[in-house]
Amino acid sequence: MRLRETGLSPQPWTWIGSPRVLIEHADETKGMSLAAAVRQAGYTVAVCPGPAQSERCPLTGDEGCEAAHGADVIVTSLGLGTRQSREVFEALRTRCPRTPLVVEVTREETEEWPDLLQGCEVVISPVTPDALVATVRGVLAPRGQGG
Repeated sequence: MRLRETGLSPQPWTWIGSPRVLIEHADETKGMSLAAAVRQAGYTVAVCPGPAQSERCPLTGDEGCEAAHGADVIVTSLGLGTRQSREVFEALRTRCPRTPLVVEVTREETEEWPDLLQGCEVVISPVTPDALVATVRGVLAPRGQGG
């Protein structure tokens, strides 16, 4: 079951006081597991399932995505294997250029798309919740927001 089917979708950030982490993950169970660990570490978390196959991500259109624009770090686990996932990834880089981007990809994707991944914090799939928390802390620490 996709998160979108449950009625959950990323909303504008209403929380202040702790760094905001957007987690994009197409697998509801894995996305929520990662979100729970990051939230338990003291961060504010939103989860986005990414666009359904028949949809286009708002970030790639004119309207943008409030959750992405308001995040202090974005974790994308949508992969790079499809044209649609690469469009989302490129839109994140274009529209949120100052926001650290953590990208969960397979080893094969790191070899196939090295130029696309340049400047991102890359984690190899499947990332564990503890490893993701450590990565998020690492990318936020230089900005003075480490938890």
